[in-house]
Amino acid sequence: MANVLKFESIDNARQLGGIPAGGSHVKHNLLFRSSNLSKATEHDLHRLRDDFGVHLVIDLRSDFEYMQKPDKLLDGMDSALIPVLDDSMHGDAFNKDQVVPATGVDFMEFLFGIARHPIANTLKDKLYNYFVDSDYASSQYAKVFETIRAHKGSPVLWHCTSGKDRCGFCSALMLAALGADDNVILDDYAESENSYRKPLEAMTAKGRESGMTDEQLDILHFLVSVKREYLEIPLNRINAEYGSLLNFVTQRMHVPTATIDALREYYLE
Repeated sequence: MANVLKFESIDNARQLGGIPAGGSHVKHNLLFRSSNLSKATEHDLHRLRDDFGVHLVIDLRSDFEYMQKPDKLLDGMDSALIPVLDDSMHGDAFNKDQVVPATGVDFMEFLFGIARHPIANTLKDKLYNYFVDSDYASSQYAKVFETIRAHKGSPVLWHCTSGKDRCGFCSALMLAALGADDNVILDDYAESENSYRKPLEAMTAKGRESGMTDEQLDILHFLVSVKREYLEIPLNRINAEYGSLLNFVTQRMHVPTATIDALREYYLE
C-alpha cells in the first residue's frame, strides 16, 4: 500500500492521503497514524516535523502507558494526551502492571503470558464492543475531532501503543467523517497486519514450539497485529444500531455537522 511510511523506529506508520472519501480523496501528507513515538530516532522525528510538517501529535494511550514510555518529540511539536480507555478496561482482568511490562521483562514472553491468561479470550470482543458502548470513549474520540479541527488543516498524527486498535478505530471514525465507505475503512485498518507480519510470524513459530494452543495463538495475533474481522465487530453493530459509522460519529459521539464540514474542507481534495 502506497500510504505506508518507513521509519527507523516508528512502527505501523502511514498517511491517509489518496483514500477515496466524500466523492473525492483525502489530501496527501496531512493525516498520519502510527505506533507510539517512544523509540523514535532523531531522524524519524525530523522527518515528521521537517519533511511532513507534523507539529501536533495526539496520544490515545492512558496516562500510565504514556508515563512508562513517553513520546520523543522535537521543539515545535506539541502533544495532546487524549486517552480513550476508562477504568473498566484497566481493572478486573488486567491491571496496570499486567498491560505494561515491567522494565527488564522480555516483551515476547510478556505477550505469551497475556495470551495464556484465562480471561484473555475475551479481550478482543471486550475492547471492540467497548468502542461502541463506552460513553467515555465516544466523548474522548469527539475531543480528538475537535482538536484536529482546531488545527485548521495542518498535518496531524495520532497513535496509541501499536497503532492498530485505538488508533485504528480513530482512523475509521475519521475516514467515516470524511465520507469513506466501510470497505475502504476496513482496507486501511487491515494494513496493520502487513506492518506486523514478520514479528508475528516469528512469535507464532516460537509460540507453537512452546505448546500454545490455536486459541492462544489467535489471541497473540490480536495482541500483536489485526485481522479485518476485528473491526467488523463494531462496524456490524454500529450499522445495525445507527445505520452507518458516520451516523455514529454525529449521533453517538455528538460531533457537530460544522466540525464534519470543516474537516472535509481541510482534508479532502
